[in-house]
Amino acid sequence: MIPVSLPEPINSNPRRFSRLILAMCVLGTAYIAERTAYWSDNWSHSIFSSVLSSPATLSVGPETFKLPLAYIATPEQRGMAQNGVGNFSTLKVSMTWPGLNPAINREASGRDRANGEIVSLELEYNRDRESMRARLDPFYRRLARGGEVNGPDGLKILQLSARGSPKTDQIVFDPARRNGFIARCRSSGIAAPSVCHRAVVLSSGLELRYRFSEELLADWRKIDNSIVRKVASFRIH
Repeated sequence: MIPVSLPEPINSNPRRFSRLILAMCVLGTAYIAERTAYWSDNWSHSIFSSVLSSPATLSVGPETFKLPLAYIATPEQRGMAQNGVGNFSTLKVSMTWPGLNPAINREASGRDRANGEIVSLELEYNRDRESMRARLDPFYRRLARGGEVNGPDGLKILQLSARGSPKTDQIVFDPARRNGFIARCRSSGIAAPSVCHRAVVLSSGLELRYRFSEELLADWRKIDNSIVRKVASFRIH
């Protein structure tokens, strides 16, 4: 019969083993928490994107539009449209340039904005509003400090700022067309970037207004045509 002997004690500290187990549990819990947060965020973003891509039918005055919720700029109007309350006197919209994609997808989800500038738009129904172009001769020319000067890509510029002051208020317009492009570019100070405000009459009483950086003014033809066509694609005739 072979004698059986017990192994010699290894003289290890049991507390070290307990600490090792505890550390493994802590690491495991942290990993599970991180994975849970990751999948929860992606799941929430997927649901959020799915909701925003849903089209909403709404009206601005007598005109009817159908557009994805993501294009609607304010949470209040987005919620109203989602709940079927879709009659607005003024509708706020935002999109990116040059892609003309919804700006809200990247902003509201906390992710990086889409590449390019964000253009803010408003659709308003007001039969009594006078167009910017109608105010060019009787109003803006009389306020101008000096005559017209040449601007980018065929535009003319009227300076509304006082003589000797920074050029922070200008009217830019297309002289080649009677009812062509016109915008007012204003800045709040010398170092502040100018923002151009453009208004387009789409139909009787329905006006599209949009704002864009003055840095994009050299592409005014492309911007104007693209934005007007994009908004027209939302209209239900």
